[in-house]
Amino acid sequence: MRKKPQQQRSKEMVEQLITATGEELSERGLDYTTTNHIAERAGVSVGSLYQYFPDKDALIEALLERMIHEITRTFNRRLGGQDLGQMEIGELARLVIGVGLAALRSNPLYVELLRNWHRLPVMGPLDQLEQYFMTVMRLYFVEHVQSYPVRNLQAKLYVLINSTLFTLARYLGQDSPVLREEAVIDALVEMIGSTLAPEAGQ
Repeated sequence: MRKKPQQQRSKEMVEQLITATGEELSERGLDYTTTNHIAERAGVSVGSLYQYFPDKDALIEALLERMIHEITRTFNRRLGGQDLGQMEIGELARLVIGVGLAALRSNPLYVELLRNWHRLPVMGPLDQLEQYFMTVMRLYFVEHVQSYPVRNLQAKLYVLINSTLFTLARYLGQDSPVLREEAVIDALVEMIGSTLAPEAGQ
């Protein structure tokens, strides 16, 4: 667990280090970025860097947390103007996937991180993203609990959210995907719609 900055100056330095990590990764790539490069770009000593981040992975994890925060803000802006309760589940899934793909493609840094996601400390940030989508979907089903009951909803949402996140990360991380994007989106929407459809007799 990394040390938490207390003073404003320390907080600013930590933010500079996280920003510098993103800039170095964008320019050099994962393999050629070092803590020395990051400290130099941030204008701090390597010793100061190690006070708050024990290694490059800790810096990348902090960067991923910032990335997730930025992406969820994008979702809040895009979804906030929509009447989600009036949407069919497939329509909602297509909207969310489309917003996610656009957000991830909007920054070259995100693309570099996705190419290497299997080598990164992603579990903490992914937990945050999973909980965000769990909340969005629970709110959706609260409005449909009478007309649209789904058995074992919590487990189904867990599987669908993580399957979708993995599929999109895998797809966007490929230089030359063998499938068309529309086909991948259609398959995800179909999977989500069929899994969350009320069972016969409900």
